Amino acid sequence: MSQIHPLQTGRFYKVKNPRKSFLCALCSAPRSMKYSKNLSGKNYLQILIVSICLSWLLYPVMGVRAVLLIFPLWMIAEVINKLLYRKELPCPYCGFDATWYRRDVTIAQRKVKEFWRDNFPEIDNKEQQPLHSQKVADAIVNQQQQESLDVTQSQDQVI
Repeated sequence: MSQIHPLQTGRFYKVKNPRKSFLCALCSAPRSMKYSKNLSGKNYLQILIVSICLSWLLYPVMGVRAVLLIFPLWMIAEVINKLLYRKELPCPYCGFDATWYRRDVTIAQRKVKEFWRDNFPEIDNKEQQPLHSQKVADAIVNQQQQESLDVTQSQDQVI
């Protein structure tokens, strides 16, 4: 069964509790993002609570140094948040990534083409097919028909 693209049907992904809603700059599809570029106050509170619990558990082993666990936890939370944010940035419908567009337009264009080639090869092949390829395709079809005729003739001879 052929895959129908959401841009054709008008049905888009729904994000629970989005922090930011906007339209894609390339395909104008409605987009929502769950993660933001920076940690929120809720995230800092979570880091603080986890670090207090770990400090309380590790105090007998590490002593006062257990209080310093807040800094590695903070760093880990920042890295995870940035990775999730970067993962969410490219458009799931057309592959457009605004951060790559700001850095280098040619790389952004290449990434969009790769997205279409990977997700929708039938659309990408139609656009890239040169004029002389029709002759090649006809020759391949003729060769396949000839091979199928040879197979049926050999089966008739066996019977």
